[in-house]
Amino acid sequence: MDKKNAMIVGGKKLRKVVQELTPYIKVGTKLTDIDSKATRLIRENGGSPSFSTVPGYSWSTCLSVNEVVVHGVPSNYLLKEGDVLKLDIGIVYGGFHVDYSDTLTIGRIDNRVERFLKVGNSTLRHALTLVKDKVRIGIVSAYIQENIESAGYKVIHELTGHAVGEELHMEPYIPGVLVGSIDRTPCFRSGYAYAIEVIYSFHDNHVVLANKDGWSLRTKSFSQSACFENTVYVDEEKSILLV
Repeated sequence: MDKKNAMIVGGKKLRKVVQELTPYIKVGTKLTDIDSKATRLIRENGGSPSFSTVPGYSWSTCLSVNEVVVHGVPSNYLLKEGDVLKLDIGIVYGGFHVDYSDTLTIGRIDNRVERFLKVGNSTLRHALTLVKDKVRIGIVSAYIQENIESAGYKVIHELTGHAVGEELHMEPYIPGVLVGSIDRTPCFRSGYAYAIEVIYSFHDNHVVLANKDGWSLRTKSFSQSACFENTVYVDEEKSILLV
């Protein structure tokens, strides 16, 4: 199976995993149990966990709660009412990686958080439509930055999207903020896949280590955060959303 078709099939499998996993995530669920279930679902669907290919990381997911933005290590924490969980998950199928993240709410949340999450979700949906052959990466970066900041939120500067395929994280990287001028940024290219990420918070542009696990990154002021991500494969004529 060639790269394009392997990634399309892998994306469908990952979508099925997420659909089966999401109802399990609720008040009282332990993070390590979510990760164990994700591992089982990925393998049952004919893939292998992408994240466990990262040196030193032995889990299938990153589960980041509230102020923890990304790379949250699954722990014995029990989800509680009002938590905001970033579910980051990837699959390897046919030798190629597909990457995905969603931000889920646990039980009831207030209107302020609901609006916060809607902005990021809609920003990602439109940003994905901009990913086309020969389009400059800076166009996507500028759109994400403008949309998030105009809503009153802060894009996390250190964390970016990236190319994905033979490896989980590949160059070029796709920042959520425009660095320099658009015409000096690389172009998306046909035959490649890209994980577009919208990573932001209420009050912080920067992250710090959350604890001693060496992975979890939180907002500096402990403000609420979110991450939305999907992988898109670029063809000459069109781009294909994978998950």
